[in-house]
Order: sequence, then C-alpha cells, then structure tokens
Amino acid sequence: MGQLFHRKGDVFAAPMEETTLLLSAETGRYHGLNPVAAHIWDLLADPIDEAGLLARLVAEFEVSPEDCRREVGAFLTELRARSLLIDD
Repeated sequence: MGQLFHRKGDVFAAPMEETTLLLSAETGRYHGLNPVAAHIWDLLADPIDEAGLLARLVAEFEVSPEDCRREVGAFLTELRARSLLIDD
C-alpha cells in the first residue's frame, strides 16, 4: 500500500448547484469544486492511497488510467498546495 491521503478535518463542504464550496477553517479561504472534484473530495473522507483512488475513478468514469493518473495527481497537488489534504 502506498502513501495515504485524506482531507483535513477543518475543511467544511457545502453543495451549491453545479459546484461544491469548501471552506478552510485554518485559512478562512473558500475553494470551488466541480462535480468530479467534489466526488474525489468525498472519496478522500477516509484515508486512501493513490492507486485505490485511481482504481475507483477508472471504474466509475470513462477515463483512461493514464489520463486519470495525470488529472488526479494534479488535483492532489493542488489540494496540498491549498492546505486541504493530509498525506500519511
């Protein structure tokens, strides 16, 4: 099993029409997620490694493993940069 990821506990999510808004209690900043990103956010509620996350998404969406790895990797990097993700 690889490195585990999960969302920080002090980030609050609220669905709003076609987007989900996140509020970081630590930074006081809002972040908007599209429906796919919001689904990934939901999957990050419990610790999961990148391989497990990719396997779930490839099974649920019509996406190649390569495209999924690239897009999810970029999204996880962005979550880390915004202090919304914990790496274990």
